[in-house]
Amino acid sequence: MSSVHSSTQTDQYAPTVNVSKVAGIATALVAVNILLMLVGSYTPLADLGLVLFSNYFIGIATFAATIGGGFWVSNKGIQSGNVPVAGAGVTLIQFGYTLLGSAILVIAPPALRIPALAITTVVTGLLTAGIVLVVYRTDRSFARWQTYSKGLFIAGFAAGAVGFFLNPMLMVFASVLFFLGFVTDLAYEIWAVKESRYASPIRNAIGIYVAVMGVFIHILRLVLYVLSLLNN
Repeated sequence: MSSVHSSTQTDQYAPTVNVSKVAGIATALVAVNILLMLVGSYTPLADLGLVLFSNYFIGIATFAATIGGGFWVSNKGIQSGNVPVAGAGVTLIQFGYTLLGSAILVIAPPALRIPALAITTVVTGLLTAGIVLVVYRTDRSFARWQTYSKGLFIAGFAAGAVGFFLNPMLMVFASVLFFLGFVTDLAYEIWAVKESRYASPIRNAIGIYVAVMGVFIHILRLVLYVLSLLNN
């Protein structure tokens, strides 16, 4: 989520980026997080997530503290070459997404959880692949998309805050804005790999992982909603 945290952009572009390494690390982080979500949905962690995310403002604060804070910590660790600190940051991100994902899954019947995760994984993978194709097959600069993403997140927070007090429909609009914020952030992170904007492949991988999981969470909610309707 490069738009809601301080980035670790190098003063000079790195000459090359090991794309395969970046993709491998990011994929592994996403896969582990999906598994943790599933396991967490059968534990008290899901109940904790429901309590924290049942209130809009507490949910936003929890998300910012775990995922935004975890990204900041991991970046600091990468900058200083401190592997334990970077690992602690990634662990905090994993915890945040697991907390949110398990809270979403626990509402659904157990029989729908694995199918929902499978469908969401495929849809998110296809969307990510589409963004990769667009970024790598065009000469367009996506440098400003980091700014666009930040604007979408701020607009989403504002819409949700107003909706919390006045009109629940604005909460739905806020969710759409957050989703678009993660999509634009993902496009920026993929472009950053293409342009070698960051010297560390781990930094690249974590940035993509955070954005992909943000997209994943929003698609998961929609998939569970559709499956629940079909199941009834």
